[in-house]
Amino acid sequence: MDNEALEYIIEICCRIKAEVVEQDETEQGRRAILNYGHTVGHAVETLSGYGAYLHGEAVAIGMVAEARLAQDMGLIAPGETERIVNLLNQSGLPVKQPSKLDIGQMIDSMYTDKKVTDSKLTFALPQGLGCAGVYKGLAEEAIIKIIK
Repeated sequence: MDNEALEYIIEICCRIKAEVVEQDETEQGRRAILNYGHTVGHAVETLSGYGAYLHGEAVAIGMVAEARLAQDMGLIAPGETERIVNLLNQSGLPVKQPSKLDIGQMIDSMYTDKKVTDSKLTFALPQGLGCAGVYKGLAEEAIIKIIK
């Protein structure tokens, strides 16, 4: 948690995000990768009552769930999922969703997300460290498995 290192990391992340947004200002393609963790995270925020988790905390929970989905799909290795969990833990962010959240309500909440197109959920999933892709129309059973 070295401040100088964190400033450097934040600067690089902001630069990358700006480049992605600049290339896709209307979110028609690549920009969607910036939504990693948000599909599950927004459901956690909504169902926990806004304020129970900060936005970044809910997204961290979503990142772990969505990394597990990517792992189940064979996009990343188990070691990469654990690295994500460890990094979030070291940052003091939550990595487990509240057990009180109802799975059916979680799924229903995800379908109210702005990224749903043609009644299909959209996920930005890691494909390896530093790589991501956008996936639509995943089987609900796969999604339920990662939010249990």
